Amino acid sequence: MPLFQLSALVRALEEQGFSCRIGSMELDVHPTKRPYFERWLSNRDGFIRIMSGSIDFVGIEEVMRMGPFYDVYCLVENDFIVDTDDNAHKLLDAAPYYTLSNGKVINMGWSGGVIANMLAKDAVLSKDFTRNIMKEELKRIMIKAANYCCVIETQAWEPAGLASAFPAIDLIGYNVKQLVKRIHLGDYAEK
Repeated sequence: MPLFQLSALVRALEEQGFSCRIGSMELDVHPTKRPYFERWLSNRDGFIRIMSGSIDFVGIEEVMRMGPFYDVYCLVENDFIVDTDDNAHKLLDAAPYYTLSNGKVINMGWSGGVIANMLAKDAVLSKDFTRNIMKEELKRIMIKAANYCCVIETQAWEPAGLASAFPAIDLIGYNVKQLVKRIHLGDYAEK
């Protein structure tokens, strides 16, 4: 299976105004977080470091099920999100639901944690989802808490498809950051 064309994705995202580059684990990921982020970022296809917007990293992993496609992991970094904390999952785990009729959305919302309520109320995001729900990159989105990050997972066939869905993914990341700012998840400990 061919490598995901990270350079094509970088170009497409830069054309949309996102500052980004192909990532390096040694340069871009804090040593403390590397063991936790390896799962999302150390795959054969590599990852992208985003320096603007609400997403920090985009990891790509090839998958072979009924034909080739790629799992995509968009990370919103946060020092206080921990996978074993049930409260983090109650806040951040979510997925869209929708009903289609003749390829048009007639009912759409989000199920899951507190973030689901915020996403359901985001008019720009709802409009984008309603207009583009048939795109694989949007209809397969899931959000979940992980160690030191919130992961927005989706699937893509090619860089152009992922780039077209990225503004919606970035908007989800923005809502995640707004929620985490309002909620007290933890404190830095003095050493």
